[in-house]
Amino acid sequence: MEWDAKKYNTTHDFIFKYGAGLLELLPKEPKKVLDIGCGTGELTNQMAELGHVVTGIDQSVNMINQAKESYPDLTFLQEDILNLSDQIGLYDIAFSNAVFHWISDQELLLKNISEHLNPNGQLICEFGAVGNVQAIREAFGRELRMLGVSFEEPFCFTSVEDYRVLLEKNHFEVVEILEYERPTPLKGGESGLRAWMEQFYAAELGELTDDQKEKLLANMERDLKPKLWKEDHWEADYRRLRINAVKL
Repeated sequence: MEWDAKKYNTTHDFIFKYGAGLLELLPKEPKKVLDIGCGTGELTNQMAELGHVVTGIDQSVNMINQAKESYPDLTFLQEDILNLSDQIGLYDIAFSNAVFHWISDQELLLKNISEHLNPNGQLICEFGAVGNVQAIREAFGRELRMLGVSFEEPFCFTSVEDYRVLLEKNHFEVVEILEYERPTPLKGGESGLRAWMEQFYAAELGELTDDQKEKLLANMERDLKPKLWKEDHWEADYRRLRINAVKL
């Protein structure tokens, strides 16, 4: 999936705004940080302002180009965390916000992170927990089935218990692992849910005709309104997993 960097910075800016809370887990003294899935660089820049030496990486060329334009003094590289190039060295901290749930191979993800951390290096991350946006996902799947369209979930959401096992298997000691509800207001008023769907399920919606897409989104709005509509905006049913772990 390719991201619209401009829309990310406006309609979906809640992603990095909520992620700012992760910065509290960073050490006070300057560290060398790898920001995995840095997006348009807002959190990368905030870490640099705290005194850390940060390299931001992202698969998306649109995101990296926007990050370089916004923060020309920082280092941004187009990289895939599952297939890193030789220019990625060792870091004191691997930081990531709202990225890991897009990655199916969590074993390789943690292996690569471990290989690029110094001894006693720290992993600080947050991503979708089991049950994240479940009401939205269930409504979407139901509508696709009614259209006779097969649906393969693009996300990898997990629980505290399962991810603790995965971390320990990959030689991380868990300092803190927290699963929590985070209802998230969506921008755009009545059109907020559609805007969210068109970003996060762009590929799936792109397979439909215009009439099918319109019917699907209208039905979702009808069915989800009693639960997710809050007076003047949509509120997505987010659940998050926050991790602070140390490489053994």
